[in-house]
Amino acid sequence: MKPALHPLEDDRLQELRRYGILDTDREREFDELVEIASEICEAPVSVINFIDDGRQWFKAEVGLGVRSTPLETSLCGHAILQGDYIEIPDTLNDARMADNPLCSSDPGFRFYAGSVLKGANGLPLGTLCVLDHKPRELSEHQRRVLRVLSRHIMRELDLRLALDQEQTLRREVDHRVKNSLASIGALLSMKARRETDIAVRRALEDASSRIRSLSSLHAELHELGGQELISLKSLFARIETDLRQLLPEGIQFAINVDDDRIGPKVANSLVLVVNEFVANSVKHAFGSGRGSITVDIEVRAGRLTLVCRDDGTAGAAEAERAAKGTGLGTRVIQSIASSMNIVPEWRASGSGMELRLAGTIANSAS
Repeated sequence: MKPALHPLEDDRLQELRRYGILDTDREREFDELVEIASEICEAPVSVINFIDDGRQWFKAEVGLGVRSTPLETSLCGHAILQGDYIEIPDTLNDARMADNPLCSSDPGFRFYAGSVLKGANGLPLGTLCVLDHKPRELSEHQRRVLRVLSRHIMRELDLRLALDQEQTLRREVDHRVKNSLASIGALLSMKARRETDIAVRRALEDASSRIRSLSSLHAELHELGGQELISLKSLFARIETDLRQLLPEGIQFAINVDDDRIGPKVANSLVLVVNEFVANSVKHAFGSGRGSITVDIEVRAGRLTLVCRDDGTAGAAEAERAAKGTGLGTRVIQSIASSMNIVPEWRASGSGMELRLAGTIANSAS
């Protein structure tokens, strides 16, 4: 069955286009989210998709290998009409999908779960979904993860939209300031050339020179923009709050961080490492469903120390596998650490896993 159009389809499409996300390149930030959804939900396919006019377009995907499919066969086209979340244990028992070739073929998609992505005006734009080739159901924890990740996607898109609008306004203000400073400088220079009093002429020339210097400084500060330093304490306070929502009951979590400032590139790397360690611990460390994870971050005089620990069941063999980067999460950590010219150290002796990153970083405030 082909999905019906949304009752406010024109408004919905207008909102989708306002975000400017369609037909953009793949980005690691979104690829990692579908990888996490796929791993935690134990599903071979995970997709961030947006329902466009006549097609569904994939910003990120695991297990599909394509960037878009026709709307006629879209499962998510049905999902955006169903509220905030939809789960279909067996698609062949659902009238909307039973005749869909994506479901009825062999192997077809027999299971679907999706959390709807909504714009600022509340209209549905697409979904974060997971699919499987066998009928099944998600656990409550897996459902919660899908919902949290979908909210994270929209927060990222909202932030990008706000930044784009801010940058547009900033460019306009910068343009006006630049023109104003240039006009004032030219006016002073003109008056200096016409002035017969040597003392007054020198004063005008000096003022003109200072205005031109101010104009250059303004341009430099504008170019600096995204390289401004970030507060680690403020950043990881938000990260800790977000990660707590993903943790099952019985898992304690704490991040301890010095109130230092670092560049956005290093800050982003630290966030990714912490996310991967927590995800790995939740998945592998706690057979009893209870335990704790701690993260300690310190930046002193341009030197970073990051230590992530859990009190799970990992032993020397697990530490050796982590060091070799055999799993997706540990490969991601190895890659990030390598980009920072740091070799990650993994330690375990039967009472938990420890990851340590230590090295010199650029753009730290010391």
